[in-house]
Amino acid sequence: MQRSLPSWVVFWLFVTGVVCTIDGLFIILRPHTLPDGKWNYLVKPYNIYIEVDERYKDLKDAFVIGVSWMNLAEVVLNFFTLALHVSGKAGLSIVLTFMVSTMTWSKTILYFLLSTSLCGGQHYINHNDWRTTILLYIIPNGTWIIIPFLCMIATGRKMLVFMENNDAKAKKSR
Repeated sequence: MQRSLPSWVVFWLFVTGVVCTIDGLFIILRPHTLPDGKWNYLVKPYNIYIEVDERYKDLKDAFVIGVSWMNLAEVVLNFFTLALHVSGKAGLSIVLTFMVSTMTWSKTILYFLLSTSLCGGQHYINHNDWRTTILLYIIPNGTWIIIPFLCMIATGRKMLVFMENNDAKAKKSR
């Protein structure tokens, strides 16, 4: 049984680490990263996104700040997991990938829920037309639901195979 991470998972951990670092710092460093801020030139694409998801420009929204700190915690775990993977600690990197993917998946679902009428946050996105909502909100954010879920499946399968093999070995040695 191969216990290392699939290459697409390694790629995802790296890409999401970079993107979530930028995203988390964009929020935490506001108002400097907002339009007319001294660091806005580093994050110009967010000038479009803050018009789609107004939570990103609401300086008083504690939830988005908390999510950003969670993003940075996930980034640390992503890069730690990658370091373990590169150093040959496949078993631990698989478990940590499953863990950090579950964190990302559940946090993103919560973020979506808090932007709906179910949780009273619809005013952050309801001003958009359907095309904008789908192209600039659902698809980019949905990526952080779909790919972490696929990572959970890939690493969960590896963990199950490993546990089943160990169970079989334990039964043979009795």
